[in-house]
Amino acid sequence: MAEAELTKIGKLFFLIFLLIFLISFKSLFAQTTITAKLSDDKIGVGEIFTLSVTIDNSVGKITIPDIDGLMLRGTSKSVNMMYSSGSLKTIQTYSYNYVAIKEGFYTIDKITVKANNNTYIANPVSIEVVSDSVRNSILNKPEGDSFERFMNYREDIIVNNTINKKEFYIYEPIYIEQKAYSHVPVNVIGISKIPDRNDFLVYTDSSERNSYTEIIDGKRVNVIPLKKEVLFAVKQGEKNILTTPFVFEKNNMFYDRIQYGEEEFDIKILSLPSAKDYKNFSGAVGDFKFNTKINKTNINIGDEILISIEVIGEGNISIINMPNLNDDIKNYFSVYQPKIFETNWFENNKMIGKKTKEYILVATNKGNYTIKNIDFCYFSPKDKSYTNIYAKNINLFIDGNKNYNNSQATLNIGNDTKKTEIMQIRNNIIKKQNDKNFKLLNINIIYIYVLLMIAISIIIYNFEKIKKLKFLNGNDKISNMDEILEYYNKKNRIEYCKAIKEFLIKNINKKFNIDSNADIYKELKNKNVDEETIKNIKDIIDSCQFELYSGNSINKNEDYHTKAINILRETDKLK
Repeated sequence: MAEAELTKIGKLFFLIFLLIFLISFKSLFAQTTITAKLSDDKIGVGEIFTLSVTIDNSVGKITIPDIDGLMLRGTSKSVNMMYSSGSLKTIQTYSYNYVAIKEGFYTIDKITVKANNNTYIANPVSIEVVSDSVRNSILNKPEGDSFERFMNYREDIIVNNTINKKEFYIYEPIYIEQKAYSHVPVNVIGISKIPDRNDFLVYTDSSERNSYTEIIDGKRVNVIPLKKEVLFAVKQGEKNILTTPFVFEKNNMFYDRIQYGEEEFDIKILSLPSAKDYKNFSGAVGDFKFNTKINKTNINIGDEILISIEVIGEGNISIINMPNLNDDIKNYFSVYQPKIFETNWFENNKMIGKKTKEYILVATNKGNYTIKNIDFCYFSPKDKSYTNIYAKNINLFIDGNKNYNNSQATLNIGNDTKKTEIMQIRNNIIKKQNDKNFKLLNINIIYIYVLLMIAISIIIYNFEKIKKLKFLNGNDKISNMDEILEYYNKKNRIEYCKAIKEFLIKNINKKFNIDSNADIYKELKNKNVDEETIKNIKDIIDSCQFELYSGNSINKNEDYHTKAINILRETDKLK
């Protein structure tokens, strides 16, 4: 019993340790990638564009150099998480809003990110600034009598609500954006009520957005981004959408609070055209790209390969039915149950989704096999029609001999074929001495803190039990304790008393090197054991003998083993 309990505690501790250890090291070895993107390739003087820097699988500090001719107007940050290939991935996107103030061709090539005790350098991005306006500024300017009154300083603050259009198909993205404009200092206190969103799936951009200033009709105004949400209608018909009302505090005066922002939009939701000629329709509505990836094409029997089917684009990916591999692949491979992962994020004022279906295959037969007829069908609201995308065929070569050469994988997007290396190329790392500083709150260090806390908690909580078990199992002192407890629990007093007597005498003799035929009490006295300890030993042995010879117990099912353990613990302290 004691040994089993000790083993149980050990197994529990080991499993906890192993779990945290694996989580920590998955994070430690996750590949970090840094990607920089611009919202525009060409912009006019006075117009705003966005630089986005995405950190995949890590948390880092971004440094962007000051550029003469471009002025930073505001920043925002969004965080997305996804579970993929057995690990939790974090995707952080930092957005920097710039206004172009001088003509020229600008290349931003020194974007650095400190992450995982390394400094990474992102890919360079370029933009051209011309004197004439590239965008139609009228489209970006709020309209209506209320905004005209605001621009004429008859209102201190106004909220402008926009919707991308008034007629949508089912599951087509509906974008609603709310911005506040003010001439005076204001604080956004919160929302006054949550609008009803029945018949819609709703996603809200949780990015942290800072206020900034903007020049409109030659006047400088404060702009406060309030809310950006994406709705997907699930039912057709006429719908009314209310925007979110916000409470503002003007000039930092708690008594000067006012509500703005509630507005109603009337929209029409259309049903999708008949898809009878598109039996492979996935349910996707929007604009998508489709590709397949494979980690290697030359393999040996028994080798594993990973095939990824990926859909990415603007739209609701949650409702998409992903394509399957053909059944005849089982003639050459054992096919594991596929795993599906998905994530969403906002990019350039659009909600982008990514859905991946991963197959793990194990080669079972020698030969050549072609993965073919993998296609993806979606409905395009822009074209008002269904679109089929076909993946190019992937040829697999299965040999009986080991092949250690890296092959190349085929990446199929539509009808275009690109060759991509199996292993993704990691971003360039700039080695610096000062990047090796120990970080107290590094995520991997936090895992170690948690592990230590769990271990300490287990030890503290089970201290007395472990101490007792350690004593019981030390030096084979109580090898038959399981039998003793079994006799006690079954109330088998005869066998119990025999075992207690034998157990106590055996351990006392072993401790003090007493011959089994000698008088135990006399020998203990000669070895200067105190009278009280000798008396306690004699009481237990006498009680056991009394029960054995009389067949009666002094007290019903009396516990002698605990007393015996305590006596042995005391004698264990004696030299």
